[in-house]
Amino acid sequence: MLFVIFGIASFLQWSYSHEIKNVSEYHRFMSIPALTALDEIKLDFQMIHMLSIQMIQTDVGNEKYLKLQDGYQKDRVSIEQTLEKYNNLSFVKNMNGEFIAPESMQTQMRDYVIVTQKILENYDEIIEQYQKGDISHSETLSLIVSFEDKFHKNIETVTQMEIKGMENTQFQIIGIENEMFTAFTISSIVAVVTAIIVIILTSKFVSIPINRMIKISKLIAKGETVEFKLDSKNSDVNDISIALDKMSKDLEEYKTKVVMQEKLSSIGELASRLAHDIKNPLTVIKVTLDMIKTKNKNLTLEEIEKFERVDTAMYRITHQIDNVLDFIKGKPLKFKKYPIQDILDSVITDLPKSNKISIEIISEDVEIECDFEAMKVILINLTINAIQAIKDNEGRIKISSKVRGDNIFIEIEDNGPGIPKEILEKIFEPLYTTKEEGTGLGLVSCKSLVNQHHGKISVKTNPTRFIIELPKNIQQKTE
Repeated sequence: MLFVIFGIASFLQWSYSHEIKNVSEYHRFMSIPALTALDEIKLDFQMIHMLSIQMIQTDVGNEKYLKLQDGYQKDRVSIEQTLEKYNNLSFVKNMNGEFIAPESMQTQMRDYVIVTQKILENYDEIIEQYQKGDISHSETLSLIVSFEDKFHKNIETVTQMEIKGMENTQFQIIGIENEMFTAFTISSIVAVVTAIIVIILTSKFVSIPINRMIKISKLIAKGETVEFKLDSKNSDVNDISIALDKMSKDLEEYKTKVVMQEKLSSIGELASRLAHDIKNPLTVIKVTLDMIKTKNKNLTLEEIEKFERVDTAMYRITHQIDNVLDFIKGKPLKFKKYPIQDILDSVITDLPKSNKISIEIISEDVEIECDFEAMKVILINLTINAIQAIKDNEGRIKISSKVRGDNIFIEIEDNGPGIPKEILEKIFEPLYTTKEEGTGLGLVSCKSLVNQHHGKISVKTNPTRFIIELPKNIQQKTE
């Protein structure tokens, strides 16, 4: 009788372990990658839509139009690649060689890819017709908007399908939990009837671990993250505990990723709608102010100061818009060797001028392999942060570079009030900012660009110092 009980219990444990592994595989290889791919497709499409609107507002063939067209084509390739990756997910199989996605989901995933590719082809045709002059500006805009609406409806439908699939796995967890509880209850009753001694001997190896796993599975089913490690002499129990622990960690990572992607998706939608509405008026204002200053040679110091304040305000707005767009879109870096002094000189030239803040450059004569424009973005962002930290006070900023072995260290130090220690760990988090006019993406973009250069960025306070460590030669770092 005891052998029968243990045999049944072992079989049930193996069965539940197998089911939990399957659920875990669905999260890991289907739902998480699928939702991530859909978010990437959504962001890429937003960029395509924004660029296409800017293209039809620009004269065909001029330099700006060609740059917009080049960006459109790059995003077009990116979305095709992500669509292919999403389509391949419908063929993913589990360890038993079975398709992870149900047949109905496979069909809907492939249909979504086909419909989206058709929308993109229609987009291309509309742009081509506009270039040839076959359709007017208003007709082009109307067609683009209609296809954008169709795209959003299509992706919303397939996203809800993926979310429903993930929710179904949660229900499977609850079902497995109930089955485990039932099995535990029945085996306990039979064990009590058979002999109290059997309960005492088996509780240590089976009952207690299963009871703990039932409680853990309940918490996981409610969406809580639990760090679970069970050291049992029963290998099947250990397998289940490892699967539960892995599932808990995967779900927490996915929740964090989804929250962040939702934030970035919202930023992308906002940027695509507002970028041209903000930048175009700013350009008009700047050109108008330049004309006024050019035609009025006898401006007073007070009037010149007011113009400079307007220029500074416009620079800040443009800088914030560029931060958002650069962070969302990203672009491949082109690495070449440049003298570090040339980069620093270019940074100083592009910074807003201030009579109250002095900037000191201390640089060793050395070349660095980098993307020139990306390195400028990093240093300009950090220097502007230093200027804003000093505010309207008299201040000093020191930018220095030095070589240590195969690495170059660049430091930006200011004599501002410093960064409170309690927020030091948060300043590189997306959307975190302590400034009313900040976007919370400047330092995130800096960190991302430094990482792409295979470097590191850190910060110290009292005084505030941002320290960038970069390899002199990227190729040696990657070998």
